[in-house]
Amino acid sequence: MIEYFAYFLLTLGLSALFAVAGLGSAVALVPGLNIAGLTFDLSRVSGLFVNAVTTITSSYLNLKKQLFDLSFVLPLVASSMIFAYVGARISFLVDTQVVKTVFAYVLLVIASMILFFKKPSTERSDRKNRMILLFAGSVGGLLSGFLGIGGGSVISPILLLFGYDAKKIAIGISFVIPFSSIVAFLSYAHHIELDYLLLMIVGTAAYIGGRIGNYNRHFKVSSQTIKKILALALYGIAIKMLLG
Repeated sequence: MIEYFAYFLLTLGLSALFAVAGLGSAVALVPGLNIAGLTFDLSRVSGLFVNAVTTITSSYLNLKKQLFDLSFVLPLVASSMIFAYVGARISFLVDTQVVKTVFAYVLLVIASMILFFKKPSTERSDRKNRMILLFAGSVGGLLSGFLGIGGGSVISPILLLFGYDAKKIAIGISFVIPFSSIVAFLSYAHHIELDYLLLMIVGTAAYIGGRIGNYNRHFKVSSQTIKKILALALYGIAIKMLLG
């Protein structure tokens, strides 16, 4: 039970920190759980489960408020679901160490995006370019299934680079992540033995951590400072994974 308590505290802390910065925690949670002693497969399953648990509620509320532009989110949902399944299937055919290496380089890219990416100064109007949306959803879904992370951390910067509105992306991504995460999670569930107690523990910790982080966003916590800290932490995790 000591190990489960450690996983609870790790998930709670990461979820709270990433929520303050407005980011999904799975990108750090998966390697974090693995470094803490959990197998890489169970770490990825836990990350996908956390993604689904922490975004389903917000997706439902946004849907209830009719905040989604279906012409924007549907191509993202469809492509991310298909490629989340493809990514999960591919991951079973690739050596675990190779997957970890890919994960480390993805962390380096994401950390660099957090630190250095600047939103385009001139935003274009959304032309509903389905090819861009399908491309972004496919890449995000593929990495979501392959690595067990939230596709939002990949989809968001792609869409920002093409000039889509940041607020619209944030709302849309919250609707996309549960679908791709559930598809990838079910794909993993058919190939590995699940630890249901672990899923319950990390799911609870992620929910509590997310609430704490969102609460603290309204106080004197600088999200930019937190983002810099998280980016440096991701660099550290990536280097740890590369060095073994």
